[in-house]
Amino acid sequence: MMHSRGFGKSRPFAWLAMAAFLGMGAVSWADDAVPARVTYTSDVAPIFFAKCATCHRPGELAPMSLLTYDDARPWAKSIKDSVVSKTMPPWKADPAFGNFSNDFSLSDAEIATIVRWVDQDAPRGNPADLPELPQFKEGWQLGEPDYIIELPEVKIPGGGPDVFPTPMIPIEISEDRWIQAIEIRPGNLKVAHHNVLFYMPGESSRGGEASGGFFNVLAIWAVGTQPTVYPEGTGRWLTKKATIMANMHYHPVETDEVDRSLIGIHWGKGDMTKELRSILGGTMSFNIPAQTEDVEIRSTYLMQDDVQITGLFPHMHLRGTEMRIVAHFPDGTDETLINVPKWDFNWQWLYYPTDPIDIPMGTEIEIIAHYNNSDSNPNILEYGGDPNRAVSFGLQSTDEMMFGVFEFVSKDGVAPRRFTDQTRNEALLARYPADTLYSIDLKLGPMAVSAVLHLPAQGQGKWYLSLSGQMMTMPANDIAWDGSDFSFKTKLDLMLGMGGGGAMSVKGSVAEDGSIQGELAPGMNFQGQRLEG
Repeated sequence: MMHSRGFGKSRPFAWLAMAAFLGMGAVSWADDAVPARVTYTSDVAPIFFAKCATCHRPGELAPMSLLTYDDARPWAKSIKDSVVSKTMPPWKADPAFGNFSNDFSLSDAEIATIVRWVDQDAPRGNPADLPELPQFKEGWQLGEPDYIIELPEVKIPGGGPDVFPTPMIPIEISEDRWIQAIEIRPGNLKVAHHNVLFYMPGESSRGGEASGGFFNVLAIWAVGTQPTVYPEGTGRWLTKKATIMANMHYHPVETDEVDRSLIGIHWGKGDMTKELRSILGGTMSFNIPAQTEDVEIRSTYLMQDDVQITGLFPHMHLRGTEMRIVAHFPDGTDETLINVPKWDFNWQWLYYPTDPIDIPMGTEIEIIAHYNNSDSNPNILEYGGDPNRAVSFGLQSTDEMMFGVFEFVSKDGVAPRRFTDQTRNEALLARYPADTLYSIDLKLGPMAVSAVLHLPAQGQGKWYLSLSGQMMTMPANDIAWDGSDFSFKTKLDLMLGMGGGGAMSVKGSVAEDGSIQGELAPGMNFQGQRLEG
């Protein structure tokens, strides 16, 4: 039953009051599997020990321990309200989509047991029935690491605003090594909120194969999360001269505090049998207007190999309200991989599918995010934001992000293919008819970007751009043909600071030999050739 002591300044208890006001506490949780008489020692303690004690124990962040009856009993009514409203434990994934191995939510039977215990005036029970107390290891949970990275000291002034440092840490190793496990160890649990490690590959002794893309998520720590341990023989490369960016968040208490967090890495032994990589899907090109309650932003990523997804990480900031990640397979079918219908910036983690998800080459993974940038969103002012200003991409929590991270392994081989323009083209040919695809050089002001334009005879198309190792997409809407001439509408948004952008009308033509040319705006031209199937 993870708690939110610094994660919203008692906001969970406000939700409990609202739940009671709306009658949520009166919901019937009758369950035939629950004993007629429920006690702490025989029925409730096993649930608390298994699902709640990670945070609800002495020395951790939760406001109370649940390891003894005397600790838990004064909180009985609040506990009932929180489990009925599902505020606690704070598992955020919609159970209708996907099964996850790290799901720590309570089952209906467990909720019914707690409710019946409270309704029966929370009896203690026979002390002899109390299960053995869970054991928690102090210090490094995985033992002494092979390689320790010490993050810079962070000072958190008492009573001040939240602190969001983003230090860049160079990795100095003489050769590429592969990681079997990684553990983030915060130095001060009084104030630590979360830490997301982004990994930017440097030089590689493996000809670039170890990079796995740009700006990947390496590991995540939040209250209650466990160290990352990959299956035997599975791991990911850490390249020499790589850089790690730690996206950290601290929530102050009344006193001045200091933190120095550590990252512990355990090297893999022998040969890696499955290389894990991660892809950062989403967009940095968006704008959320001031005082808008529901802004939808969509982005897609094209998978360029036959892979299996092993982890999903939805990520937004304070204005996020909902995120859904959907796979659109080449055969025309769809599958929602995860849905987080009530996004909470305070509770973020990687979701690990119980069974790896097969994703064939040519699958488009769509991220659908919603944002509330208005006075009706209490998170904004609470963390020092301003709903009266428009918000775009940025590293600070008062800025915004729109990312979905996918961890994956090759379905059949040891390592997924390194994604290039060639793999992008092959994936698109697996998805669309060849005569609708054009490989082009798109001139965006001073830049020339490699892209593929999907231009069907009718309906909607799309641009696929390779930029900084990531895939970007733009719409091609309202396509119209007049012989070999075509027109459509597109939207370039903020163009990542390159100027221009916004809604544009595109005109062009296709020659008999398959060559294509067109213009978005003065100085923004493209030309290329139809892809060969």
